[in-house]
Amino acid sequence: TSSISSVKLCKRPGEIRSNTDRLDRDVVRLLAERERYVVQAARFKKTASDVHAPDRVEEVVANVRRHAAQFGASADVIEKGYRVLVAGFTETELAAHTARPAGHK
Repeated sequence: TSSISSVKLCKRPGEIRSNTDRLDRDVVRLLAERERYVVQAARFKKTASDVHAPDRVEEVVANVRRHAAQFGASADVIEKGYRVLVAGFTETELAAHTARPAGHK
């Protein structure tokens, strides 16, 4: 089980900014990877209604809340962020679903 114990104690505000900027870059890289999988998921959805998967959203939220606890983060903050992310990814998946050739819908 990993935790925030690996966070180094910074001696200057610049060190904090440098580390948060580095982490932001890593988070965005991982979210871009996640988005590519979301776009692939559109291929397996028969209808636009299938793209909106409320049960899956709740499963993802439960998973990330568990991960937040595991890593010592605020589960409430993580949930709020993920609900926004999932809503955006759902729009992206819906656009990919709509753009499919007619024979693949």
